[in-house]
Amino acid sequence: MNHIKKLHIHGLKKFKDFNIEFNEKINILVGANESGKSTILEAINIVLNQQYRNIDKYILKDLMNTDFMANFYHNPQVSNLPHITILVELELDNQADVDTIYFRGINNKDEEQFEKFGILFVCEFDKDFEDELRSEIQNGMIPFEYYKLTWRTFQGTSYNIMKKPLRTISIDNSIADSSSSFNYFNKSLFDNKYSSSERMKARNGFRNAVDKIFDDLDLEELGDNRKFGVNSKKTILDNVLTVYEESISLENKGKGMENLIKTEIALNKSKNKLDIVLLEEPENHLCHSNLLKMLDEIKKNTNEAQLILTTHSNMIASRLDLRNILWIGSDEAISLNKIKQEDAIFFEKADQNGILNLLLSKKVLLVEGPTEYMLLPSMYKEMIGRTMEEDLITVISCNGIAYKRYLAIAETAKKKVAVITDNDSKPGVIASKKEYNKDRVLQNIFIDENLENWTWEVCIYNLNKEYFDKSIKVDASSEYQFNGNNYGQILGKMLNNKTETAYSIIQDIDKLKIPEYVKGAFTWINE
Repeated sequence: MNHIKKLHIHGLKKFKDFNIEFNEKINILVGANESGKSTILEAINIVLNQQYRNIDKYILKDLMNTDFMANFYHNPQVSNLPHITILVELELDNQADVDTIYFRGINNKDEEQFEKFGILFVCEFDKDFEDELRSEIQNGMIPFEYYKLTWRTFQGTSYNIMKKPLRTISIDNSIADSSSSFNYFNKSLFDNKYSSSERMKARNGFRNAVDKIFDDLDLEELGDNRKFGVNSKKTILDNVLTVYEESISLENKGKGMENLIKTEIALNKSKNKLDIVLLEEPENHLCHSNLLKMLDEIKKNTNEAQLILTTHSNMIASRLDLRNILWIGSDEAISLNKIKQEDAIFFEKADQNGILNLLLSKKVLLVEGPTEYMLLPSMYKEMIGRTMEEDLITVISCNGIAYKRYLAIAETAKKKVAVITDNDSKPGVIASKKEYNKDRVLQNIFIDENLENWTWEVCIYNLNKEYFDKSIKVDASSEYQFNGNNYGQILGKMLNNKTETAYSIIQDIDKLKIPEYVKGAFTWINE
């Protein structure tokens, strides 16, 4: 299947030197805000669709890496002028075809200099003007109007967009302006679905038909040989195109349905001949049921076109297979394709999992249930003197999911995670914890090593027995057994009403002793 294999970005927006290798079918770009997910899609558009080819050069200021610009201002000279290089390596079928060979060569800035298929974009100062602009440059001026933008194939020849190797469409569901996003979508769809001769025939036919319709109106002349006519420069078919479904234009379907239908159209390669679909935040404006419908549509068409999407949705990330995630960090893209299949399938089936919360957080405290989730932030502030938010720590409750499945993701994504869990009165649990922690730097498990403190409520009660005996009200006639065992009325009620008990003591955290293993987790996560 024709697809984008690799992308290299140098000097575009936040990226100094960035490499990413894509999956052949589905690619889920995940990262924090401003991590560069949208810039990756933009870079692909710049290269394949020659975005910014005809622009006011001053816009280049917004595209340049700010560190590169700062370096120039610190030492203004021609050799320090900021520049952009984007390289797209392609995997193409029919490699002996004449049009395909056009993209094959070694003009790819690869030190190994192997022949590959691709396109190289360079935005740099035109050295033909170096002598006459040297003094202005040395005075700290970046002459953007003297920059040149070039697109060349790996063969070394100029890239002509009419020979575009991959039919590409971009759908940005984050754009609020429906008219502009639709206009771009319609034009792209029109260009990709029909050949150049078919498009030309349609444009000419449209223009001639408009002229004929106007002539048939037979309007009275203005006198002196003057009359109204149609401005042919304005009768451009591309500018009035829209897509209809059952006589209703998609613009009038509502933003959610608009996004859903756009995606369905784009993914139908048999009808629309698209190789690459770039999809920005598909979850926007979609209710739960329509999001499920979109995900089903994507799954059905995974063999049709390569999909590269950005998202902040747990459902999208897990339902489309965690192994398709490309985690965009500060200076690298980490693929999660090494995750075990059983873990990926588990999270696909698990409802309300917090997998993206894990990936999008700097540091994580992973707990087993809602009680710890409610109390730990208050305990942390009491002990550390700062909130978890101030220290960029997120608490995630496993909600019944085995924490080891989360740890598998954390290890692959290189996330710092402290697990606070129970020993369940099993010596083997404590032993396995020690074995796991022995060789780990970024992940650590914390457990109370006293087997009598087998779960969170028991540990808290034993440590603060006097407080709970006074504050927990019980019915003298009730035994409050838990799982058929009698732990006493106070502890029994706590075990049977975990969430309510946690909520009732939040305001009294300053009166409670914090378990040592929890203190250890707080200290470790801040190291």
